[in-house]
Amino acid sequence: MTPPTTYMVAIEYREPTYEERVGKKPEPYRWTFQITATTEAEASQAALREFRTIERLSGVGWTRNIVSINVRRTPY
Repeated sequence: MTPPTTYMVAIEYREPTYEERVGKKPEPYRWTFQITATTEAEASQAALREFRTIERLSGVGWTRNIVSINVRRTPY
């Protein structure tokens, strides 16, 4: 059995409807999640679930399009 590891998962995204109204940002927005999981794939999926939950709870009307998901193991 693989022991759990802590990962930092950065999800970069764009808000095209919002950017259409106020102007496009040069860099995408980014949320970073600290996830404990047994694999990078599991960490990525858990972070994506958290991202979608926060997106639903935010109450804004524009969409968030994910442009990248970066997973890295933490050194501790």
